[in-house]
Amino acid sequence: MYIAKKWLNRAGLYMVASFAAVASLWAQAVEPLQQLEQQLSEIPAAQALILLDEFQLEPDSASGYDKAKLHFLYGMQYQRGRQLEQAIASYDKAIALIKSLAVSDLLIDTYLERSFVLYLTTNDPEAYCGDRDKALTLARLHGNKQLLAKSLTQKAFCYNKVTNVHQGIALLDEAMLLIDTEAITDYNRKAMIYNATGSLYRTVGLHKRGYVNFNKAYQTWSEIDDTQDMFNMLHNMISEAVKLGDWDKARGNIAQQFSLALSAPEFIDFRFFAHLNAGRVELATHNYAEAIEHLKQAILLKETTREQYFVTGSYLFLAKAYLRTGEVEKAAEMARTFKKNNQFPKNMTSMALTANAIIALDEQQYLSAIYALLEVIDEEREKHKQIIDNEVIDSALEHNAKLAEFENQLLANQLAINELSLAAVKDKERIYDLRLSIFFLVAIVLVIAILFLWHSRKTFKHSAQTDFLTGIANRGHTFKLGQRMLDRAIKKQRSLAVIIFDIDNFKSINDRYGHHVGDLAIKAVARRAERWLRDCDLIGRIGGEEFLIVLPDVTEAEAMEISERLREGIATQPFQFDEQVIELTVSLGLAPFKMSQTSLTELINQADRGLYKAKFSGKNRVYFVEQFA
Repeated sequence: MYIAKKWLNRAGLYMVASFAAVASLWAQAVEPLQQLEQQLSEIPAAQALILLDEFQLEPDSASGYDKAKLHFLYGMQYQRGRQLEQAIASYDKAIALIKSLAVSDLLIDTYLERSFVLYLTTNDPEAYCGDRDKALTLARLHGNKQLLAKSLTQKAFCYNKVTNVHQGIALLDEAMLLIDTEAITDYNRKAMIYNATGSLYRTVGLHKRGYVNFNKAYQTWSEIDDTQDMFNMLHNMISEAVKLGDWDKARGNIAQQFSLALSAPEFIDFRFFAHLNAGRVELATHNYAEAIEHLKQAILLKETTREQYFVTGSYLFLAKAYLRTGEVEKAAEMARTFKKNNQFPKNMTSMALTANAIIALDEQQYLSAIYALLEVIDEEREKHKQIIDNEVIDSALEHNAKLAEFENQLLANQLAINELSLAAVKDKERIYDLRLSIFFLVAIVLVIAILFLWHSRKTFKHSAQTDFLTGIANRGHTFKLGQRMLDRAIKKQRSLAVIIFDIDNFKSINDRYGHHVGDLAIKAVARRAERWLRDCDLIGRIGGEEFLIVLPDVTEAEAMEISERLREGIATQPFQFDEQVIELTVSLGLAPFKMSQTSLTELINQADRGLYKAKFSGKNRVYFVEQFA
C-alpha cells in the first residue's frame, strides 16, 4: 500500500510538471494574440481593423483556436464600428473552428457576442436567444464564474414576456451570487445586472423601477466612460419616462443623447436615435409638427444605423404623427413603408395592427380600421391582465429584495451606486391601482372607437383639410384649393393675386417666451389676418409661421391695399399672451397672376421671392413683385 501510494504521488508530480510545461508553451503560443487584443482595445475600430489586416499568424504552427481567436477579434472590431453583417460573418467563422473542440471561454464569448449583434440587427428574441441558450449551457459546464454570470445576465433578456419574466429574474438572482462585489473594476457585469433588471421590470409594467435601474446602469457605465452603453441606457430611460408620462425626464435624457452625439461623432447612429426619441416624445405630448420634423430627420439618417427594427419603427411613429395632423394619405404611405419590412419581429403585433388600421382608414374601410384597433386593445388588455397576476409581481418583488441586498454589498465596498429601495407594499397597492386604471382606460378606448366608427365623413374631411394649431386650411388643402381658384381664374379670364407672409423674428419669440407663446402668436396672427380678408379669399398655414393667401377677382391696387391693411393691422395692435404683451410684425410678398401662368407653384415662388425681398429690405413691409420687377 505504501509503495502504491508513493508511486501515485510521484506520478502526480510528473503530471503536474508536464501540465505546467504544456501551459507554459501554450502561453508563449498565444502571447502575440494577447498583445494584439490589448492593442485593439486602445484604438478606434477603423484603426483596429487595419492593425488586424497587418497581423499574420504563423501558417504552419497556428492552431484552430488561434485562427478562431483572430476571427473573434475581427468580429469585435466590426461590431464596434457597427459593421454588423461583417461581424456576424467573423463570429460564424470563429464558431465553426472551435465548436468541436473542448469548451473554452472563447467559444462562450463568441456565442454571446454574436447574439448581441443579432439583437442589434433584428430586435427579435427568436433570432438572438438561441446563441445565448448555447452559451449558458456551455458556461454551466465551464469553470469561469465571470463568464457564467455574463451568460446568465444575457439570457435573462430573452424572457421578455409577462408569462416567463420570472425565469429571467431567477437567472439574475443566480448571476448576482457569482459577481464579486469587492472587484471595483467589474463595472460591466454590475451595469448589465441593472440593465437586465430594468428590462424585466419594464416587461411587467413597473416602469418607475425600470427607469431607476436603467439610470443605475447608466451611472455605472459612466464610471468607465462607456459612451455606447451610456447612450443605450438613455434610450431605455426615455422609453420608461414616456410610459410614466414624465416629460421633464424624457426631454432631459434626449438632451443628453444629443450632447453625446455631438461629443462622440464617431458613433454615427447617435443622431438618428436622438431624433427618433425626440419625435416619440413630441408625438406623445401632442406637438405633432415638431414630432414630424424630428421623425423625418431620423429617417433621413437611417443609413447611419444598422438597427433595422428602429428604422422600420420610425415610419410607424411618423404615420401616427401625420394622422394626428389630418394628413391621412401621408400617414398611410408611411404605414405601408413600415409594413414592407417582412423581418419585423413577430412579437410586435400591436404595431402591425396599428399600421393596418391607418391603411384601412386611408382606403375608407372604416370597419376594418376599427377591428384592427380593437385587436390592439385586446392585446394590451391581455398583457395587463398577465401583469397584475400575483405570481408575476411576487417574483419581481422577491428579486427586488435580492437586488437590494446585492446593492448593499456594493455600497459596503464604497461603490458610487445608489441604494435600491424595497417598497413591496407600495408596489402591491400600485398594481391594484393599475388594475382599475386599465379597466377605465379600456372603457374609454372602446367608447372612442365606437364614436370614431360613427364619425361622419364630412367631419373627417374637415379634419384632413384643417391646420391643427390655427384652425385655418392646412398646407395640402391650401395648395389644392388655391390651384382650383387659379384654374377658375384662367378659365374665366379673371384676375388673382397671391400673398405669402410670415412673422418677423419668430425664432426670438420662441427663444425668449417659449414655444407655448410661439404657438399662441401663430394662432393670433392667423385670426387677425382672417379679419382683414374677404369671405371669398383663401388663407392657409403652409409652414411653421408662414401663411399663404389667395385673392380672387382683385386688381393689383386692391391686392396691395389688402396687403398693407393686413400688415398694419398686425403691427399697430400689440398681442397679449399669458400676461405677456408682445408687438409682432409680418413681412409680405405679393405676386399678381399673369395669363401666361398655369401653375400655383410658379406664382407662389414669385411671391416667396417677394417675401425674401421684404425681409432683406428691413421687414414689416410689403414687397409687390410686379411693381419692382
